[in-house]
Amino acid sequence: MEQLRQDVQKFKDLDTEIVVVAPDILENALRFFSRFPVPFTALVDESLEVFQQYDVQSKLLSLGQRPGLFIIDQTGTVRFAYIGEQQWEIPENELVLEKLMEISETELITD
Repeated sequence: MEQLRQDVQKFKDLDTEIVVVAPDILENALRFFSRFPVPFTALVDESLEVFQQYDVQSKLLSLGQRPGLFIIDQTGTVRFAYIGEQQWEIPENELVLEKLMEISETELITD
């Protein structure tokens, strides 16, 4: 999440809303986010329902929760998906920003 914090303005400049989903109980998530505040929306998924829907739940060989990053447009369509095998496999912001710009350009062409 640190790299998201660093580039939050770049995401805002692309009219993007960042939402992180914590696979934990509310108490633990509140404790974490009070220690490490984020400048974007954070939701708690106690039942892991969202994680299961997007197939990012823990796998046997993973050392904890697998990271997932999704770009979802205003209609609810997933426009980009990345699911890592290990916790540290998170795409660089440059890649995500590039994908956002590609999507934005595609939407301008089709409008």
